[in-house]
Amino acid sequence: MPPTKASAASSSHDKSYEPVLMLMRARVLHQGGQYDEAKSLYKKVLKKSPSHFQALHFLGLAEYQSGHLDAGIRSLKRALIEDPKSAQAHSDLGSVLNAARRYDEALIACDKAIALDPTLAFAHANRGNVLIALGRFDEALVSLDKALELLPSHVDTWNDRGNALHKLGRYEEALTSYARAIELDPQHDIAYINRATTLKELKQFDEALACYDRALAIGKRPMDAGIARADLLLQMRNVEGALATCTALLKIEPNSVQSLTLLGNCMATLGDADTATALHSRALALRPDYEPAISSRIFSMDFCSDADFASQQAARASWWQHVGARIYKAHAAPFANDRDPDRRLVIGYVSADYRQHSAAFSFRPIFEHHDRSKVEVICYSGVVLPDAATKAFETMADKWRDSSQWTDARLTDTIRADKVDILVDLSGHSAGNRLRVFARKPAPVQVTAWGHATGTGLPVIDYLFADPVAVPKDVRSFYAEAIYDLPSIVIIEPPPAGLGSPELPFDRNGYLTYGSLNRISKLSDAAIAVWGRIMTGNPTSRLILKDHQIDDPAVRHTLLEKFAAHGIAADRITLLGSTSRQQHLQTLRDIDLALDPFPQAGGVSTWEALHMGVPVVSKLGNTVASRVGSAILAAAGLPEFIATDEERYVAIALDPDREQLRSIRRGLPAFIVERCGPAAYTRAVEDAYRTMWHRWCATPADAKVVLTGKR
Repeated sequence: MPPTKASAASSSHDKSYEPVLMLMRARVLHQGGQYDEAKSLYKKVLKKSPSHFQALHFLGLAEYQSGHLDAGIRSLKRALIEDPKSAQAHSDLGSVLNAARRYDEALIACDKAIALDPTLAFAHANRGNVLIALGRFDEALVSLDKALELLPSHVDTWNDRGNALHKLGRYEEALTSYARAIELDPQHDIAYINRATTLKELKQFDEALACYDRALAIGKRPMDAGIARADLLLQMRNVEGALATCTALLKIEPNSVQSLTLLGNCMATLGDADTATALHSRALALRPDYEPAISSRIFSMDFCSDADFASQQAARASWWQHVGARIYKAHAAPFANDRDPDRRLVIGYVSADYRQHSAAFSFRPIFEHHDRSKVEVICYSGVVLPDAATKAFETMADKWRDSSQWTDARLTDTIRADKVDILVDLSGHSAGNRLRVFARKPAPVQVTAWGHATGTGLPVIDYLFADPVAVPKDVRSFYAEAIYDLPSIVIIEPPPAGLGSPELPFDRNGYLTYGSLNRISKLSDAAIAVWGRIMTGNPTSRLILKDHQIDDPAVRHTLLEKFAAHGIAADRITLLGSTSRQQHLQTLRDIDLALDPFPQAGGVSTWEALHMGVPVVSKLGNTVASRVGSAILAAAGLPEFIATDEERYVAIALDPDREQLRSIRRGLPAFIVERCGPAAYTRAVEDAYRTMWHRWCATPADAKVVLTGKR
């Protein structure tokens, strides 16, 4: 008898059970990281049962884990329609929304999960991560601690807690939290990487390097750990190690924009600006909006002999095009500042260099000499590890804001709440800058000055302080900022009394001693070739080079090799590395004539030499960076030491008038104070601020005009 009824029953049973089997297989594939195969099965389940909650929930997670955030959000929201009381689904939705940077929605989702199930540790942990992204670190810590109270063995939460503590500047506690994560899971490479980042902030470089090496040994994320390691080695002045790491990374991933950028930075440190620029350009060809490569290329081009005003400002404009413009469009808002043109002005200064740093020497005199009846000074400090200089700056400010761990949003909101009238950028594109905040236009008038005064490319920065030599009139159309001339593009505070010596070193040595206290990365091959000609023409002369990069044996070796190629023996060159500030300046007592590198000239180092009575030979170039030395010489009344080409440079340096050198050594320091002293210079700065304020009060800014970069 044919088993008709039995077969029908069996078939019916199999079909009803099929979605369950597919879901089970999908979960196994999902847990094994086979996301595409898992998604295919989840979708088959949903084809048979479109309202299947688990299939929708897990599909949303699989989409998220395979990088499809929008699809993951859609699927999780569909799942919550089917079961709006699923705390886990709300929590997972919060996690995906956080990854999609939809932070406010993510926070709502996490709060719903917690309301449904206060004991769900993952919901508290996800909430903590959202709050970290929002910059609300104290609140994040509360949520993460609650998650650990509920689930103390959860490794990722210990790691995330370390991240929140790091952002709060509580570094020792952060290290303890990372250590707990590592104790629970010795293979947790991210905790090692994060721990290394904190150790790097604390300048505990050897321990940080050991953590990066451990993360590399674990092998889960060789690129992330390797890139961080290379960056650390550069900071440790171990260029050779950084080069080797970058080369190894590029073998793994030839088109890694991070590795190409860091390799370019290595070449820049070794003085090969052309190769550095080529590597940064290659990185940008792969990813035009990669901010570190844009900034690194800006710096590399400062050292290139073929750079000019047009190309350098175009490189800066690239930052605005790819980064700044969209920030401005999203965050610009009207101002509520009192438009009284003659009231006391609130001046905000933004810098990460309120510390023992060369840039600080250029703006500290202004802080010290501000007329507080005319201006209120607010400092927004990005210094991570304060030192004695930081404390001194803090005493000079009317208000001090430690913004080192603040998000851009918090810093912007604080500047607006402080009712800053004129906001001054002291970093340009150098390390620690907050150009993303300036892109939001938090103050009516914005200025860039002194720290890296070469232009930013941001049309929302209204002015650049310069002078007619540094930025000639005929090139000013290339700048996003309007140029405002001061007596000099930059000054520094005079060195402490008694450091200088009226005696010419030649008179005790019987030979001329040349010197340069500039960054070694400024010493281009062209400059070294010219210096070689000078020393060959004056065979008894000596050369002193001093910079912290000389502490790196690879840099020392490269330098001596380059001079040897021009016939200059190593015993004629004295290489000096890191010292105290006083010892640094006292080195100039042993130098008769300073040599300015090119194409990037010295700024602070040129003023240091002049204040110590040592004239500087400088070559006038085609960019701010290559003209700043000449601009300073002009401001100091020494135009005869400015060369327009290499031949003139050699002629000036080869056989200087000894009596003139003696006269300059005795009289120049006092002359500089009279001509470009801090008090007179600060009055010029304050007059500039008042003029800028009057202009703004008379002609309110038009946001649409600013956005196009037109004035």
